Amino acid sequence: MHETPHAMMIPAPSDDASREAYWGELQTFLEAQVRPTLRAHYDSVVAPRLNQALGRAPDRHAIAEAMLEYEANRAWYIARTEAQRQAFDASRAIVEGQLPALTARAAALGNGPARLELDPDLAFPTYIQPEPHNMAGGYDDTGKRDPLAAGATYDRALAVHRVAAMGPLVDDVGHSMAAKLIAAFPDFAPSRILEMGCTVGHTLLPFKQAYPQAEVIGIDVAGACLAFGAARASALGVAVTFSQRMAERTGYATESFDLVFSRILLHETCDQATRDIFAECHRLLRPGGIMFHSDAPQFDELDPYTQSLRDWDIRCNAEPFMDGYYAMNLEDEFAHAGFDRANMFRLYAPSLIVQQGFRAQETRTSGGRYFLAGARKPL
Repeated sequence: MHETPHAMMIPAPSDDASREAYWGELQTFLEAQVRPTLRAHYDSVVAPRLNQALGRAPDRHAIAEAMLEYEANRAWYIARTEAQRQAFDASRAIVEGQLPALTARAAALGNGPARLELDPDLAFPTYIQPEPHNMAGGYDDTGKRDPLAAGATYDRALAVHRVAAMGPLVDDVGHSMAAKLIAAFPDFAPSRILEMGCTVGHTLLPFKQAYPQAEVIGIDVAGACLAFGAARASALGVAVTFSQRMAERTGYATESFDLVFSRILLHETCDQATRDIFAECHRLLRPGGIMFHSDAPQFDELDPYTQSLRDWDIRCNAEPFMDGYYAMNLEDEFAHAGFDRANMFRLYAPSLIVQQGFRAQETRTSGGRYFLAGARKPL
């Protein structure tokens, strides 16, 4: 059994660990080694045919539909979907065998330094898919199996299946974004920070480490993820707060935060929720405060073929809002929420782990960097 990065991740028996690692490696192989080879067929066969048939350059929808006629691409869809599902199932099976031990560890860590605030009356949003990313149990199955299972599964899955792409603590994104923010806004010294949709704290904890004097709070609707995240943070000795709240209506006071951000949250919501979240960010920020949201790049940052690759996520990976969110004109939406266009920005945060020579580079199509879009509220 291998060593794990924190006390809330327990080593698995060797057979189970091997099965889990196999599905993780297969996902990486399919994504990083197989899928890029499909573009040659598009360039040589599909693109000329589409251009002739349409009399114009094809958009992402036409490309995705045409590529599904290619047998090798259909096979990739099937294999990638099954690998994703099996990977989460393998991690979930390990977690379910460890629930008594995980529960005991969480109880022992319950006195901090992390804090947990749960709201049992908060309704889970209907726009969130029951099993996003084909993850067994989804983000919140409290009361169905165990209040820690969803968070523990999510943590294991990202740590193991991404095969070191984000580091053993799955925190490369957080550290990389914080480093970029410090470089881009050297005068910025937030005293109160909020992450919306923090799940188990992978990106939350690095912001406490980057701004140690700040009060750092993560909110999410999934109580199961928050409960695990608080125990995980305490195991790592990081003093942050996990609170069960809606990003659209947080309940916090107006102008009570200096930094409000999210990571891979918005594509799992819907049009109205996204717009409400932008408005809530504007309400929450103090003068001089910063909002940013990090997700995959918007479609206007990509060529049409690369845009079309999101078709698998939408069709097969329970991510129906990706097409709508990535097509949004973020600057228009930020302006509608009250932000000044002169203070908006788009940035790419270079991956720190890629710069250190880790394997992350080969598992990403974005070149080892993270996309951020946001705005600063005038003083």
